[in-house]
Amino acid sequence: MENYNKEFSKILDLVAQSSEETNDDASLKDLYTAKKEKLNLSDRQIQKLLGMDKKTLDPILNATAKQINFINIIKLAHFLGITINKLTKIYLPDMSVDQIGEIERARIGSYLIEYFDIAALTKMKFLESGASSKEMSEKLVQFLNLDSIFSYSKNIPESVFIRTKRNSSDLMRSFWVVSALKQFELIDNPYDYNRDELIELMPKIRPFTRDEEHGLTKVLKALYAVGITVIYQPSIEKLQVRGATMSVNNKPCIVLSDLNKNYPTLWFALLHELHHVLYDFEEIDKRVYHITSGEGDLFLMNEERADDFAREYLLSETRFKFAKGYITSNLHIEKLAKEWGVHPSIIYSFYCFDTKEWAFYKKYIPNMEVALQLLNTHPFEQDSLLESARRIKEVIAI
Repeated sequence: MENYNKEFSKILDLVAQSSEETNDDASLKDLYTAKKEKLNLSDRQIQKLLGMDKKTLDPILNATAKQINFINIIKLAHFLGITINKLTKIYLPDMSVDQIGEIERARIGSYLIEYFDIAALTKMKFLESGASSKEMSEKLVQFLNLDSIFSYSKNIPESVFIRTKRNSSDLMRSFWVVSALKQFELIDNPYDYNRDELIELMPKIRPFTRDEEHGLTKVLKALYAVGITVIYQPSIEKLQVRGATMSVNNKPCIVLSDLNKNYPTLWFALLHELHHVLYDFEEIDKRVYHITSGEGDLFLMNEERADDFAREYLLSETRFKFAKGYITSNLHIEKLAKEWGVHPSIIYSFYCFDTKEWAFYKKYIPNMEVALQLLNTHPFEQDSLLESARRIKEVIAI
């Protein structure tokens, strides 16, 4: 190391004696020749100074080297009196197509590892097992409607990565969030958000829970007309997502997901997120998104208050206490649900949430498939989110 420092010092001394602006059009060989003449040195003397023999130095100067030692790059850059970035910019245009391709593949591979959990995306069959970095990049670019894979990071809200060192959950969260945001951008709701109209709409929502097949879609159409876009996007590997509220073009957007996979959870999630729209949207607008998940709230938003709002809206505590006395009689629960304008499964799900008696009453709680038959575009199975956005817009736009 001591000998290297001595050699390096010699190079720095020579550069200090002869630094000058370089011609942007000059090749690496041109710069070398100019420096050689300026210092009045022979090739052999320069090679000795650099600690590089002819077989090592000439291929670099002629842009034919297949692999270059990074230390040699540093030494040559200092000798020529240019930065490493400058040397790289000069060197790259003269490289062969194969060499540039190798560098680009390495660059893409490094970027994919930094911003995506490749193992998790492969496990969920979004990426094909054994796919090359080029194939993975092309899949992601098409799916997310990107100009290039390197523009992906520009689409990630700053609040996604709450830790400097990103773990797998962070990477999957960013992918889920960016996928949802991209769909909202593509749907591009033309209506302005009107909070007063949302407040007027709220009391009319509950009766639509009784229409298992079309009720949710009808409510989402009404929300779309007051500037709120709602989509369904399933949770993915390493995330436990019930829903999310986002801001796109300063308008509220809601994502419903498949935590628990039952029909009452869809409505509970919708009302929970509508609470965030009504009371927390100013804060969400600053951060772009808020996820309601099994991980807990990342930004200390009042989730308990939103849960209480959703529960009270769908079934008041007074009515719930009354219904509990008849919970073993399906006939009575059906009658009460009809009288109160709510789907009976909501009564059962609230009861089971408190008592954990899911096994006994699950036959009265339908899954979410019927309600989602038009809304579930299976986005992560599509080649592009353009298709998902188009199909959702056909369903909810008016």
